[in-house]
Amino acid sequence: MDEQTALKYFGRENYRRALEGFLELLEEARKEGDKEKIAHTSNFAALCLYFLHQPEDALDYFEIALKHTEGDDKMKVQANIDEVNRFVERIKKDIEEIETRLENETDTKNKGILLSNLGLLHYLIGHSAEAEESLKAAEKIFRNLNDSIALGAIYTNLALLYDDMRQLDYLHRALDIFEEEGHIKGQIDTLHALALYYLFEDSFEEAYYFVKKELALLDHIDNHEIKKRAYELAADLCMELGKVDEGMKFTEMASKL
Repeated sequence: MDEQTALKYFGRENYRRALEGFLELLEEARKEGDKEKIAHTSNFAALCLYFLHQPEDALDYFEIALKHTEGDDKMKVQANIDEVNRFVERIKKDIEEIETRLENETDTKNKGILLSNLGLLHYLIGHSAEAEESLKAAEKIFRNLNDSIALGAIYTNLALLYDDMRQLDYLHRALDIFEEEGHIKGQIDTLHALALYYLFEDSFEEAYYFVKKELALLDHIDNHEIKKRAYELAADLCMELGKVDEGMKFTEMASKL
């Protein structure tokens, strides 16, 4: 993958695909012994890993960038390292606090909520096994409580852990629940996640199918941020599909929010 393509994926927030490209470019730079290119590509690889919620892995690549960076830019890389370290320590502290609360919690529903929050915190620092364990424990609780909305939320959270068909499976489970319960916000968020899944696979027609379903629900909510997010995604997909006029329309709608 060339740098322009990697940057395109990065700008689209498809960090998994962008990471593949920057790691390829980093390997080439190492073979060439190009310090500037090593610093540049390792920094982008680190950013991708950070946005993919793998901050501890991101630190390894920031260190590579730091080693090959000179001048004022060295301070910028060090600032990134310091910020990631603070983030990880903050999340670990929150995890410890929730684990302590779980030991003393007797209410079943509250325990499910705490387990769900714990799973998300583990996800944020790349501890996927611990995240999965906590979220599946919460799933069992909410299924036994027959709490459909909470179960749908757990499925959308579980979908975050995967980048394969399991993500689709959990998103569709969540969507089925939210549609059955008439939960508009849940439907919108899940449809957006499905659209992004297909966008990241470069399956633009499928992505546009789900974003159109999302757009059809926007009149039922009063949230400018969610609407802007949907319009921007719709605009990007229209451009990819050659629907230029329609894309410009969605861009204008987003700009007014």
